Amino acid sequence: MKKRGTALVLLLLSAVLSVSSPAFAVEGTVVPFRQLAAGRYGGGTYKRCLVVEDQERWGSLWQEITGSAEQTPVVDFTTDAVVVVFQGMKTSGGYSIAVEAVIERPEAVAVMIREREPGPKSLVTTAFSSPWEAVAINRPTKPVCFEMTP
Repeated sequence: MKKRGTALVLLLLSAVLSVSSPAFAVEGTVVPFRQLAAGRYGGGTYKRCLVVEDQERWGSLWQEITGSAEQTPVVDFTTDAVVVVFQGMKTSGGYSIAVEAVIERPEAVAVMIREREPGPKSLVTTAFSSPWEAVAINRPTKPVCFEMTP
């Protein structure tokens, strides 16, 4: 009985640690960010990552993504910037792209990105998709680099 209790405690502890630990090494200071919007369609035909630092460019990019300039998410560009990641055109649904973390390092601000794709037996839509996500970060004072996470 004591072995079962110990095994249960170890199992619960490992579950908690696996949920709270990032899947990548954090070398630097974690920078907060907030999601502005994300979608499965409208991300364009090729993979790209952008940093937008002014309202005019943000409005233009929002119209490119959504087809409408209305309801552009509000961003205070005196203190923030927008990071937008596009996965590119995919031949089906089931794909996604997301900003996992933003890390400030001595030489740059690293935006950690995770891409997902459907498994071989996944049920997905047969429509083309082009996943994207936009997040607001503190306006960077260093170069921004983009890194893929496992």
